[in-house]
Amino acid sequence: MTGGKPSAESPTCIARRALLARLDKTIEQLGKRRRSDGAVHSIRKELKRARAALRMLRECIGVVEYRRDNALIRDAARPLTPIRDAKVLLQTLEQLEPNKETGSREFFLRMRKLLEEKRRLARRELRPADLAAAARVLRGIRRRAAALPESRLAAAHPRGLERAFEKARSAFAGAKRQGTDERLHEWRKQTKYFANQLEMLLPLDRKHFDESHRHATQLADCLGDDHDLAIVTQQISEHAEGAHPEEHHAGARRLIRTVKGRRKKLQRRAMQLGHRLYAGHAARYRP
Repeated sequence: MTGGKPSAESPTCIARRALLARLDKTIEQLGKRRRSDGAVHSIRKELKRARAALRMLRECIGVVEYRRDNALIRDAARPLTPIRDAKVLLQTLEQLEPNKETGSREFFLRMRKLLEEKRRLARRELRPADLAAAARVLRGIRRRAAALPESRLAAAHPRGLERAFEKARSAFAGAKRQGTDERLHEWRKQTKYFANQLEMLLPLDRKHFDESHRHATQLADCLGDDHDLAIVTQQISEHAEGAHPEEHHAGARRLIRTVKGRRKKLQRRAMQLGHRLYAGHAARYRP
């Protein structure tokens, strides 16, 4: 990497090894009979890291094959998404619990009960057959990745990390221009890809990548918290529409005001981190 100590191992070799390791761990976890909320979260994280590794192999496997396998990994995580979302929304709501205001607290308790029911429903609707199908798909991707010739890996000149930086910086610029939930969420996704690729390639150039990885991880976490609050706001608004007593509407408004205050602080912090992370040139992430 530019400015770092040369490594005997190429970024593509590291990416292929990381991809195989992430797929192996996920396939093993999908085969277990019992899956806790922590296991569900772990599977989703591993699949996101697998997609980040696959991006690094784009030049090796070709655009068509990359898009196919990227979509397959994305779809493999979908059966678990409702469980993850239900748990995170419940945790996020609980951080907003009011202390004394009667109207706010009554509405809060109704909201918590609703999200708890959604969490139970998501678990009941998770079908073992869907997870078994996902594991089969991932095994196919693993076979294809393992079969990549070493000569193709060695001959590739990947721009994966540089491209990830450029896409994350572009998403940052879009969020600065218009801070909609959609643009903030896109910024978060692209930053997470960049953070995962930095983590993967730290052995190549720890001196130059360590600080960027730390900032990118902090930024992705900050934007993730903001995204969760945005979804909670939607849930509060939807639930308030079906509430008849006026105090429920007042309770919803108070909770939303609390959320807006927290989101404002998170977004301010995210912008500070974004200016720090994206101040440099993309060329420093070039192999």
